[in-house]
Amino acid sequence: MAQVNRRHRRRFSITLTLAASIGLLVAIAVIAELLLGISTGRRNTLELLNEKAVFIMDTIETGMRSHLDPAADIVTHVQELTESGHLDPNDRTHLGDALAGMLAAAPQIIAAAYWDTALVQTVASQPEGEPVWILQQDQSHMPEIAEILNEIKDASGPVWRELAFANNTTLINVVHPIRMNGELIGFAGAAVSMPELSALMTEIGDRFQATGFILYGPEHVLAHPHLVGSHSELSAETPAVPRAHIGDLALAKLEDREPVEGFRAAADKGVRVESIDLFGTYEVVFSRRIDDYGTVPWIVGAHVPAVTVGTEIQRLQSSALAGAGLLIVSILAAIFLGRRIARPIKRASAGAVQISSLDITDAMPLPPSRITELNEQANAFNAMLEGLKWFQTYVPKTLVRQLVREGGSTGSEERELTIMFVDIRGFTAMSELLPGREVVQLLNAYHASMVEAVFLCGGTLDKYLGDGLMVYFNAPVAQADHARRAIDCAMAMR
Repeated sequence: MAQVNRRHRRRFSITLTLAASIGLLVAIAVIAELLLGISTGRRNTLELLNEKAVFIMDTIETGMRSHLDPAADIVTHVQELTESGHLDPNDRTHLGDALAGMLAAAPQIIAAAYWDTALVQTVASQPEGEPVWILQQDQSHMPEIAEILNEIKDASGPVWRELAFANNTTLINVVHPIRMNGELIGFAGAAVSMPELSALMTEIGDRFQATGFILYGPEHVLAHPHLVGSHSELSAETPAVPRAHIGDLALAKLEDREPVEGFRAAADKGVRVESIDLFGTYEVVFSRRIDDYGTVPWIVGAHVPAVTVGTEIQRLQSSALAGAGLLIVSILAAIFLGRRIARPIKRASAGAVQISSLDITDAMPLPPSRITELNEQANAFNAMLEGLKWFQTYVPKTLVRQLVREGGSTGSEERELTIMFVDIRGFTAMSELLPGREVVQLLNAYHASMVEAVFLCGGTLDKYLGDGLMVYFNAPVAQADHARRAIDCAMAMR
């Protein structure tokens, strides 16, 4: 009894709850506005800015990796196929076809090749806008190829090479030693085109109102909106443009950047946030170093005008100091509280609408409430719903609708009915061979499917008969084709 009383004391009147809660929220709002408004707002805004900085860097890095990593996957796959015996590098025709097939899913990879230890190359290439072609050639006279083989002979995975420039396109190559039974038999390589990364930077700029970039080392720009298309300074000697020549003042003055306070969360995720003074105006630079693509570090980044960052903080501080802020917080708190209290009432209303339309199966029980009146309402509703679900098991919706429509009484009359009896052939013998639990599961599944067919054809379930049931048609709703419905029902039950 003591436990029951304690539970009762924990429930409150809805009127008392509203009055006390709104009054308390207003008092809390006044104290919070006076003591914590500005500092809390600034902290929350900085958290959002940290998340934005990290999100922009994650977006650029993900796009870059999606562009580059398929090349490493290809050369690794060549090693796996060779080692498993599914690919014989000595079968040059099959090898060429396999390399060509690997290129099909990665249009940014312009070539995939294999060299044996004699430096005979089999290469599949897909120039932009042209079909894939396959070529075999002896490159034993090229010392740079022998140098690659010598450099990677002890490697165990993909090795990214330095940038290259060929056919007016900046490329990066990845190679992988190929071994069979532990013995080096050659190496595979793939070349990735870089201009598509500049198109990605343009997309990033449109999405975040920022200028995205990728640096190759500290001094050269690998991807930038200004590199969409050709650039006069790109050549075999300079496959990446010096950042001072890209036409981006922020990148040209990158060495003058200064750390911006308040971005520790971004720094913990590898993102640097710094500002650059561009002759009286400031740019905020987000950047992250990537060391996974060769010995030269890559730096992904973006810069935005500082005003877009500072404006958020200034706006929030001004709002926190405004006297009208207290009224807004109080109103929002009252609305929130009212909606919280009204939520279970709305759920009950929605459930009642479903029940009134006999949509009992989809009606959900109401959760308990700490408010006494709402908790009693939920208990009563749930008890009613449970009873209706049991009632629905035996009475079709058509009969219930007619009962409701006619005020609870259908009257009596003589009418020709089609009656159908259904049972399981050989059930007695079969049930003697099955455990009791399996017999129950079988009957439940059988009755559910049979009743579904009955209701689908407009029949009325009269009663369950052990492993069978009795069904009739043409009542309570008149059905001119009741015999046909019974036949259709029997066919549906097969």
